[in-house]
Parts: sequence; C-alpha cells; structure tokens
Amino acid sequence: MSMLAAVSADAQYCMLPGRTSYSQIQPGIKVFKLNTINRTSVQVENPLSQPSIVVTTDTTSLQRGQTYTISMLHTRDSLNVGFATARNNIRVWIDYNNDKDFEDAGETVISADLQTAGWYTNTFTVPATAPLGTVRLRATAKMSADAGHTVPTSCDMPKDPIDYHGEMEDYHLKIMPATSVAELTNNMQVSLYPNPASSKVSVLIDSKDNQELYITLHDVTGKTLQTLLHETKQSNYRYNFDLAAHNLQTGVYYIRVASTEGQSYQKLVFTN
Repeated sequence: MSMLAAVSADAQYCMLPGRTSYSQIQPGIKVFKLNTINRTSVQVENPLSQPSIVVTTDTTSLQRGQTYTISMLHTRDSLNVGFATARNNIRVWIDYNNDKDFEDAGETVISADLQTAGWYTNTFTVPATAPLGTVRLRATAKMSADAGHTVPTSCDMPKDPIDYHGEMEDYHLKIMPATSVAELTNNMQVSLYPNPASSKVSVLIDSKDNQELYITLHDVTGKTLQTLLHETKQSNYRYNFDLAAHNLQTGVYYIRVASTEGQSYQKLVFTN
C-alpha cells in the first residue's frame, strides 16, 4: 500500500499537510525506541511529493502509572550547508482519550527545543487514570528557529510559514491496567545485597550481555519511583546504589533490572 493510500485510509487523524520543497534531505527520525518498539529507518522515508509522516504498524503495551523511556536518533538537513548547525525541536504526543487529536491536557508527553542532531532521551509517565485500550502516539523531529521555523504542533496548525521541515512518525500503544509487581515474570538472574538494606544496596547480575540496561526502583504497586541506572551497554556485573539519597520510608520496594534479554523484579526490604 502506498503512503498516500495509507493516509487516506486513516484520515480520522490529521496528517501533515505540507513540507518544505527546497531540500531532499529533511531532518528525520532514524531510530525510535519505546518499551518493546525499536524501529530503525532511513532519514527521509517519503519523497517530497508526499507528506513527511509515517504511520507505522509498531505496537507496544504500557501500564497505567508506569514511567517509560523514549530514545530517538534524529538527524539534520545535511544537504543545505546553511543548516550545518541548525538544531531540531522534539515533540511526542499520546492521544490518551482516543478522540483522534493530540490537543488535550496531558497529551504532550515530551517537549524539547533546540536539540542538536543525534540521540535524544527522555521519560514520561502514563497517567494512573488513563483510559484502557489502543491509542496513537505521534513523534516528530522538526528543524527549529535556528533556520526560521516555528515550533512543531501535531498537525502543523497553525501552519509553519515556510512549511514543515522535519518528519513525524505514528505508533500504536495498548494502555493496560497496573499490574502487581508480584505477578510479573522474572527471566533474569539477579540478586540484591544486603537485603534488608538501610542505605546502600548492590544489584548483582549473573551475566553480562552488552545490551542496553535499565535498573529502576518501584513501590509495591509497580509504580516507578526512580531510574537508578540507564546504560546503552551493560558494563558491569555489580552496581551499587545509595537508596538513602531517595528519601525512602521504611517498607517493601522492588528493584527492576531490564535489558533486551529479559527482566527481573527483586523484592527489597528497606529500613531507615
């Protein structure tokens, strides 16, 4: 199916109405990562005769109340030498109430201006009251005021006077109920020492696979309290953390260790 046909078939959502015609090399999103989504593409996926928006089929499940990390590799216009130092504006929207727009309160989940081309990473939290079901996420990297462009909006309205110089990508999310940590499956070998702990704790991982690694702290409902560590490649078997720095109350917590190979939730008793 052509992109124009796909756009027409999915016309409930606004599609990007226009784009610049003065350069074949638009700023774009080459890699987009969120939970189980890890999509890689070329810098400019559509010709200038078509809108610079890609409606993907990629889907991932997110839980109410959980915090997630988005990583994007975004590019600059490398054809026009006048844009050699021009930066991009980044936006991510989620249509939580599924009303076919991204204009409601809380639906702009990431907003960052004047970002140098390369990797950009940020986090957002799914509202605990978000409606359940499948919703749309829209992400964009658009050239900034460095080259005379306006800030991005989800439908380019009001229209950028010199047209949209960038790319949008749409993804699909399944909003799921919060799950008790005790119900989650562990498929990594991880241990904590000491446990109980009153301040410092070590997270011990039995293997080192050089994959992207997250270590996060959660309460008993599964809500993310703190991202303790994020590495693009696992560097150690042992990681030490001072939990006293996070003002925890005495009680039960969970430490989650996750990579592309799996995840493990470890129960931790904290005393202060």
